Amino acid sequence: MNDIKRLFITGLVTLIPVAITMLIFYFFISYLGSIFRPLLSSHPLLHNLPVPLLSVFGFILLLVIILAIGGLTEGLFGRWFLQLIDDALARIPLVRDVYGSARQLTQSIFVDKKSLRKTVLAEYPRKGCYAIGFLMVEERIDLGNNKKGIFVFLPTTPNPTTGWLALLPEDEVIETDMSIEQGLKLVVSGGVVFPEEVKKWKLDGKKFASPK
Repeated sequence: MNDIKRLFITGLVTLIPVAITMLIFYFFISYLGSIFRPLLSSHPLLHNLPVPLLSVFGFILLLVIILAIGGLTEGLFGRWFLQLIDDALARIPLVRDVYGSARQLTQSIFVDKKSLRKTVLAEYPRKGCYAIGFLMVEERIDLGNNKKGIFVFLPTTPNPTTGWLALLPEDEVIETDMSIEQGLKLVVSGGVVFPEEVKKWKLDGKKFASPK
């Protein structure tokens, strides 16, 4: 009986990571692949294909387009064209504010990670519920009553370029020992990929402590 139990647990330990990985990839492929699914289904050679297969083709097409755009923008013509788009959008009211903020945030997260100061925990959206966040500026805001606040960006999963900006009292923001890369992996994976140190975290009231 003990041997059967051991084999069963070994099988679970082997299959669960594979299953979780497949679920994450299924989410990405089905969600992102649906962007081009209507276009692909309109093609006479593809419209009879099953929806899941169309999603796979749509996902592959999206990857090809992203790689192509990345390759083009690295060249002289691509940089010129990108600058042309930036200048054009910068002239459109309202659009320039949204585009500028989105571009700056994306650049900060994926290119210039130095713009992200620290990975933190914050009690959000309610007390006792901790969310992963990033401290992007360390300037303190006067909240009155001898209290200081800081702006914390709270990203969404699995897309860390969207989220909420919250002004929180600094004594409610807990600095972690996670690097920016580890924090991003934790957010993007939905908690599946996280450092071993996280298992040792201890939250003692408002104070964060990680055993040495």
